[in-house]
Amino acid sequence: MNMPLLMWKSCCQCGIMRSTLNNADCYWYDSYAICQSAVSRLEVSVNIAVFADLHGRILLCFLLCARWEQETQQRIDVILQAGDLGAYPARERLDRATIRHAQADPTELGFLDDFTSRRPAVERALSATTCPLIFVRGNHEDHAWLDALEAQTDAPLFPIDAYQRIYCLKTGVPYTVEAGTASISLVGIGRIGVPIGETNQKKPKYAQQYEVERLYDMGDDTKIDILLTHDAPRDAVYPGAGLEEIRLMLDIYTPAYHFYGHTEQPFEQHLDANGITLSCRMADLNWEDNQQRRRLLTPGVMGMLRWQSRDDHSFEVVNDFWLNEYGAANWRKHL
Repeated sequence: MNMPLLMWKSCCQCGIMRSTLNNADCYWYDSYAICQSAVSRLEVSVNIAVFADLHGRILLCFLLCARWEQETQQRIDVILQAGDLGAYPARERLDRATIRHAQADPTELGFLDDFTSRRPAVERALSATTCPLIFVRGNHEDHAWLDALEAQTDAPLFPIDAYQRIYCLKTGVPYTVEAGTASISLVGIGRIGVPIGETNQKKPKYAQQYEVERLYDMGDDTKIDILLTHDAPRDAVYPGAGLEEIRLMLDIYTPAYHFYGHTEQPFEQHLDANGITLSCRMADLNWEDNQQRRRLLTPGVMGMLRWQSRDDHSFEVVNDFWLNEYGAANWRKHL
């Protein structure tokens, strides 16, 4: 994949910098000198925003990332999204669950409304940040459409939107994210496992045989720093649900992190049974009523991973107060 080349655009006393897609646009925002120790620190780190189920609220995801960059004066190199993006290119291709939820909440149709063709307001909002979004398939996507796009490339991931900002990561195909001198290896597992009692095991929302075979064909020396999945390991959340191959990947490759969603449960993190992996179930990007009966973002919808090396990294949930400005009734004012 031809990712844009990022150039540093500004610097302040503490060495915080941002990036630009336009090399010719590289200029100082201010007159401060570059702090060399800060430059060295930033050149060897990767900042990764992490989200789980968006269900169409993709534009909100980008707005939150742009706001985080503004508030921290740090860059985000990539967004990782754990499936149920809501990738439907046409209304007639929506599944029944999405149709039902969209009747009460039109944001479920965000991909269709905002990302299938260019819109000036959306383009302006996306220009506030340069990071791409990489996702694995969930169970609520147009799999026939994604299958056709996937078949057109041998690359590990492929773009699906009008702005070339959203990329689908193929199941079982390793991909490396790089920033400066730092890099982090990523493997994704899309869709969900077949639950006990299901009679039709070939439904498109279930992990397909060719995808499972890719996982078993991965070499023992494959390096995985992040395992990004939609589903949870088998029996980890609900008895009889989940995907056995996720457990296999955790046990064999012991990634530093496992990010997933799907379960509609609150944010939760724990040390995996392998004793190495931090397993993080992100909350769906949605709103809930608070004591003042205002629909504010659910806690745990956004995480931030800072990675320098396998021995130097950290993950935290973004719980900043400014998130309350992105309630269900007013988030679009930030466009």
